[in-house]
Amino acid sequence: MKKTKKITAAVVLTTAFLVACNSNDENSSSEFEPTNNGDESQEENVDSIDESDNDSEENEENEENEENEENEGEEVTEDASSGQVEDQMDLKIGDTAIIDSTIGTYEITLNSVEFRDEIDGVNPDLEVFLLANYTLKNVGEETINTIDSINVLEATDLLDGPGEPDVAIGYSNLDAFEDYELNTNEEAEGDILFNSYDAETFYIRAVQGLVASGGLKNDVIFTIEKSEIQ
Repeated sequence: MKKTKKITAAVVLTTAFLVACNSNDENSSSEFEPTNNGDESQEENVDSIDESDNDSEENEENEENEENEENEGEEVTEDASSGQVEDQMDLKIGDTAIIDSTIGTYEITLNSVEFRDEIDGVNPDLEVFLLANYTLKNVGEETINTIDSINVLEATDLLDGPGEPDVAIGYSNLDAFEDYELNTNEEAEGDILFNSYDAETFYIRAVQGLVASGGLKNDVIFTIEKSEIQ
């Protein structure tokens, strides 16, 4: 009987020990699992941060590229707007000037120049009449007025001095420019007349007040030697 009790007690102790071991294994396993989950979560967070950084870098690069494209467009636009007609300061009889003004863009060609002592029985206000024949051509996109276009010219014998305006209108013996509109690529020919002092050199130039005020975007000067005048 005592042996039976001892065996029974041993079985009970063995069973209890096995249960305790299993319990410890389960606890150890359950304590270890969160650590693995935490590592995986950290790895996911790192990956998320890396992807976010990459997205930020890509967005910054895209923004920089867009800014560069906009700047390039502005530069092209500025280059285009700044590609104004250059000043033409040493033109002669037979030459063509391009006028860039607020009313349009057009060409003026000086065909001939001559002296006149009187016209229609009228003497010049100064020493001589300077009669010039010009061809006017509209090379811009806007319609231009012939009188407004040709009135941008003045004559002088001193570049530092004042200029004289065109007075051709009113003289019946002259083929003065008529007041009408010129469309793109249309042209007209006419006489312009200036009062002038007698000199060795004469200048027909853009009205300096219009150049200074911005009404004309470029300056033009035709230089005429007295020996060249008919």
